[in-house]
Amino acid sequence: MDLSPYLHRLAEDLEKVTALADDHTRETTARLVSAIEPSLRMVLLEAVSDTAALVTADLDDVVAVVRMEGRDPVVTVEQTATDATTPLPVSDPDEGDDARVTLRLPQSLKQRAETQAGEADQSLNTFIVQAIRRATSDGPGPQYGPRSALRATQAPGSRRVTGWA
Repeated sequence: MDLSPYLHRLAEDLEKVTALADDHTRETTARLVSAIEPSLRMVLLEAVSDTAALVTADLDDVVAVVRMEGRDPVVTVEQTATDATTPLPVSDPDEGDDARVTLRLPQSLKQRAETQAGEADQSLNTFIVQAIRRATSDGPGPQYGPRSALRATQAPGSRRVTGWA
Protein backbone atom coordinates (compact mmCIF):
# COMPACT_ATOMS: atom_id res chain seq x y z
CA MET A 1 0.00 0.00 0.00
CA ASP A 2 1.71 3.12 -1.21
CA LEU A 3 1.18 5.94 1.30
CA SER A 4 2.68 8.59 -1.01
CA PRO A 5 -0.60 9.62 -2.71
CA TYR A 6 -2.13 10.43 0.68
CA LEU A 7 0.90 12.44 1.73
CA HIS A 8 0.99 14.30 -1.61
CA ARG A 9 -2.71 15.11 -1.31
CA LEU A 10 -2.13 16.58 2.16
CA ALA A 11 0.79 18.65 0.84
CA GLU A 12 -1.34 19.91 -2.07
CA ASP A 13 -4.19 20.82 0.29
CA LEU A 14 -1.82 22.78 2.52
CA GLU A 15 -0.38 24.47 -0.58
CA LYS A 16 -3.89 25.54 -1.63
CA VAL A 17 -4.65 26.84 1.86
CA THR A 18 -1.52 28.99 1.88
CA ALA A 19 -1.84 30.13 -1.76
CA LEU A 20 -2.94 33.61 -0.72
CA ALA A 21 -0.33 33.90 2.03
CA ASP A 22 3.00 35.66 1.71
CA ASP A 23 6.13 33.91 0.40
CA HIS A 24 7.55 33.32 3.88
CA THR A 25 4.39 31.49 5.04
CA ARG A 26 4.31 29.31 1.89
CA GLU A 27 8.00 28.40 2.32
CA THR A 28 7.44 27.60 6.00
CA THR A 29 4.48 25.38 5.12
CA ALA A 30 6.49 23.52 2.47
CA ARG A 31 9.33 22.91 4.95
CA LEU A 32 6.86 21.84 7.62
CA VAL A 33 5.22 19.29 5.32
CA SER A 34 8.56 17.66 4.45
CA ALA A 35 9.61 17.69 8.12
CA ILE A 36 6.48 15.93 9.38
CA GLU A 37 6.25 13.34 6.58
CA PRO A 38 7.84 10.55 8.70
CA SER A 39 5.38 11.27 11.50
CA LEU A 40 2.47 11.27 9.06
CA ARG A 41 3.63 7.91 7.68
CA MET A 42 3.65 6.48 11.21
CA VAL A 43 0.15 7.83 11.91
CA LEU A 44 -1.16 6.30 8.67
CA LEU A 45 0.58 3.02 9.49
CA GLU A 46 -1.05 3.04 12.91
CA ALA A 47 -4.47 3.59 11.30
CA VAL A 48 -3.86 0.68 8.90
CA SER A 49 -2.70 -1.54 11.79
CA ASP A 50 -5.74 -0.61 13.89
CA THR A 51 -7.98 -1.46 10.94
CA ALA A 52 -6.27 -4.85 10.57
CA ALA A 53 -6.76 -5.50 14.30
CA LEU A 54 -10.47 -4.63 14.01
CA VAL A 55 -10.88 -6.96 11.02
CA THR A 56 -9.18 -9.76 12.96
CA ALA A 57 -11.30 -9.15 16.05
CA ASP A 58 -14.61 -8.84 14.17
CA LEU A 59 -14.30 -11.75 11.75
CA ASP A 60 -14.22 -15.26 13.16
CA ASP A 61 -12.11 -17.02 10.58
CA VAL A 62 -9.53 -14.49 9.37
CA VAL A 63 -6.40 -12.81 10.61
CA ALA A 64 -5.34 -9.53 9.02
CA VAL A 65 -1.59 -8.89 9.11
CA VAL A 66 0.32 -5.70 8.33
CA ARG A 67 3.97 -6.03 7.35
CA MET A 68 6.40 -3.52 5.92
CA GLU A 69 8.00 -3.66 2.48
CA GLY A 70 10.45 -0.82 2.40
CA ARG A 71 8.54 2.27 3.50
CA ASP A 72 5.10 0.90 2.63
CA PRO A 73 2.75 -1.32 4.63
CA VAL A 74 1.40 -4.47 3.00
CA VAL A 75 -1.88 -5.85 4.34
CA THR A 76 -2.65 -9.53 3.98
CA VAL A 77 -5.75 -11.37 5.17
CA GLU A 78 -5.43 -15.07 5.91
CA GLN A 79 -8.20 -17.60 6.47
CA THR A 80 -7.77 -19.49 9.75
CA ALA A 81 -10.84 -21.74 9.78
CA THR A 82 -10.45 -25.40 9.05
CA ASP A 83 -11.49 -26.28 5.55
CA ALA A 84 -14.40 -28.56 4.78
CA THR A 85 -12.10 -31.41 3.71
CA THR A 86 -10.54 -31.77 7.16
CA PRO A 87 -12.04 -34.91 8.68
CA LEU A 88 -13.83 -34.34 11.93
CA PRO A 89 -13.02 -36.57 14.87
CA VAL A 90 -15.61 -39.27 15.27
CA SER A 91 -17.25 -40.19 18.54
CA ASP A 92 -15.25 -42.42 20.79
CA PRO A 93 -17.20 -45.48 21.85
CA ASP A 94 -15.92 -44.69 25.35
CA GLU A 95 -17.62 -41.29 25.40
CA GLY A 96 -20.54 -42.78 27.25
CA ASP A 97 -24.02 -41.33 27.52
CA ASP A 98 -25.01 -37.98 26.12
CA ALA A 99 -24.83 -35.05 28.49
CA ARG A 100 -27.39 -32.27 28.36
CA VAL A 101 -26.17 -28.68 28.36
CA THR A 102 -28.15 -25.46 28.30
CA LEU A 103 -26.48 -22.96 26.02
CA ARG A 104 -27.54 -19.32 25.79
CA LEU A 105 -26.41 -17.64 22.58
CA PRO A 106 -27.01 -14.15 21.25
CA GLN A 107 -29.82 -14.35 18.68
CA SER A 108 -27.58 -13.20 15.81
CA LEU A 109 -24.97 -15.89 16.61
CA LYS A 110 -27.67 -18.56 16.81
CA GLN A 111 -29.04 -17.50 13.42
CA ARG A 112 -25.56 -17.66 11.83
CA ALA A 113 -24.94 -21.09 13.38
CA GLU A 114 -28.33 -22.34 12.13
CA THR A 115 -27.57 -21.03 8.65
CA GLN A 116 -24.18 -22.75 8.53
CA ALA A 117 -25.64 -25.95 9.97
CA GLY A 118 -28.34 -25.89 7.29
CA GLU A 119 -25.74 -25.36 4.56
CA ALA A 120 -23.92 -28.45 5.88
CA ASP A 121 -27.20 -30.42 6.04
CA GLN A 122 -26.84 -30.82 9.80
CA SER A 123 -28.94 -30.09 12.82
CA LEU A 124 -27.83 -27.22 15.02
CA ASN A 125 -26.97 -29.72 17.76
CA THR A 126 -24.70 -31.75 15.44
CA PHE A 127 -23.08 -28.55 14.18
CA ILE A 128 -22.31 -27.40 17.75
CA VAL A 129 -21.01 -30.84 18.80
CA GLN A 130 -18.67 -30.95 15.80
CA ALA A 131 -17.44 -27.41 16.46
CA ILE A 132 -16.63 -28.36 20.06
CA ARG A 133 -14.88 -31.55 18.89
CA ARG A 134 -12.78 -29.54 16.43
CA ALA A 135 -11.90 -27.00 19.10
CA THR A 136 -10.89 -29.65 21.63
CA SER A 137 -9.20 -32.19 19.34
CA ASP A 138 -5.48 -32.82 19.66
CA GLY A 139 -5.14 -33.79 16.02
CA PRO A 140 -3.33 -31.95 13.23
CA GLY A 141 -4.82 -29.00 11.48
CA PRO A 142 -5.78 -25.50 12.39
CA GLN A 143 -7.34 -25.05 15.77
CA TYR A 144 -9.02 -22.07 17.27
CA GLY A 145 -5.70 -21.12 18.86
CA PRO A 146 -4.53 -18.13 16.79
CA ARG A 147 -7.71 -16.17 17.40
CA SER A 148 -8.06 -17.09 21.05
CA ALA A 149 -4.36 -16.41 21.61
CA LEU A 150 -4.78 -13.00 19.99
CA ARG A 151 -7.69 -12.15 22.25
CA ALA A 152 -5.92 -13.46 25.34
CA THR A 153 -2.85 -11.27 24.80
CA GLN A 154 -4.57 -8.13 23.53
CA ALA A 155 -6.66 -5.85 25.63
CA PRO A 156 -9.62 -4.28 23.83
CA GLY A 157 -8.44 -1.23 21.90
CA SER A 158 -4.82 -2.41 22.06
CA ARG A 159 -2.40 -0.77 19.64
CA ARG A 160 0.03 -3.67 19.53
CA VAL A 161 2.23 -3.84 16.43
CA THR A 162 4.63 -6.73 15.91
CA GLY A 163 7.32 -7.37 13.35
CA TRP A 164 10.33 -5.47 12.13
CA ALA A 165 11.03 -2.75 9.60
